[in-house]
Amino acid sequence: MVERLLIRGGVLAGPGGATRVDVRCAGPRVTEIATQLASGGTPTLDANGLTLGPGFVDIHVHGGGGHSFFTADPARIAAYAAWAPRNGVTSFLISTVGDDDAGTEAILRGLAPAVGSVGGAEPLGFHLEGPFINPERKGAFPRGTLRQPSVAEFERYQRAAGGNIRQVTLAPELPGGLDLVRAVTASGAEAAMGHTDATAEEARAGFTAGVRHVTHLFNAMRPIHQREAGPTVAALLDTSVTCELICDGAHVGPDTLRLAYRMLGPERTVIVTDNLSLAGADRDEGRFGADPVTVSGNTAVRADGTIVGSVATMDQHFRNAIAFLGVDLATAFRLCSSNPARVVGAADRKGAIAAGLDADIVLLDAENRVAATVCRGEVAYLREPARLRS
Repeated sequence: MVERLLIRGGVLAGPGGATRVDVRCAGPRVTEIATQLASGGTPTLDANGLTLGPGFVDIHVHGGGGHSFFTADPARIAAYAAWAPRNGVTSFLISTVGDDDAGTEAILRGLAPAVGSVGGAEPLGFHLEGPFINPERKGAFPRGTLRQPSVAEFERYQRAAGGNIRQVTLAPELPGGLDLVRAVTASGAEAAMGHTDATAEEARAGFTAGVRHVTHLFNAMRPIHQREAGPTVAALLDTSVTCELICDGAHVGPDTLRLAYRMLGPERTVIVTDNLSLAGADRDEGRFGADPVTVSGNTAVRADGTIVGSVATMDQHFRNAIAFLGVDLATAFRLCSSNPARVVGAADRKGAIAAGLDADIVLLDAENRVAATVCRGEVAYLREPARLRS
């Protein structure tokens, strides 16, 4: 690992405008941000003409680059972590679940050693999407894999994960759902409403119990009706709740994304990919559980047309957020970096470029495409190797 690194002459995108700066890293942390820092023989990354921003934090992703998280093999997590920086991702949650109770426990137990211990993008913990979701809004999850909310089952999973479950997607309207919300919250994880058939009243009961986040707003949930607002409207109206938006242009149409953003604003919007292993992979066919899926535009779909996940990588979502939502660069970094880091309790290390925080930095060219990514002070991806001088 590079013990010291100087990033020279990049443009820092901030709420007050763009500033040309140097950033010094020592070990995994940023130690200094200023203009014209002395190199002192430190390896230097030439950032001339590039924009600096905090590395993307993807808190809802099932894999990418051909690597799936529906496995108990920690080598798959390490392989994804090595691949993800080419898309600007510097940290992520492992979004997964098993085919049954034993399968889920085996996945969590098998992958737990990878949390915080691999190079490249950092696994921050687990996002358990299922099995405590509503069969009426199951999306691509097989009905036979779903179960009623169980506090005892969740606590067993948390032990298997070494305490590293950071988010649980659940349907609060199911029997035992509110008890599970309280247990998840008490464990220090984020209780997220998703794959839900809740009425607006049932959604608000979930918020009262401790739900503070909504998984992929609009997708796999009761739709808006003029006489029953459902969970979407309840979430948009509750200012204590953050909401995920998938900005691939297919899961949710651009007009609907814009409408949601007008309600959520920059404080409550969290961009996620919901990527499958097919994202960024050199193939257009794969599997989700027992079902074959194929790539159709920016999504992977089953034979019946059900969207299984996105294949648009995080840097594409970042560019789409700018185009669809009409936000500036600084706000786009907030939606893709700062806000997701805050949701999963990592804002003390991630989501901003500041002295004392992890040196997780993405460098973008004039078209907002990834030119380089630094993960915890180490160059993890570099499109032009000549930019790094020792």
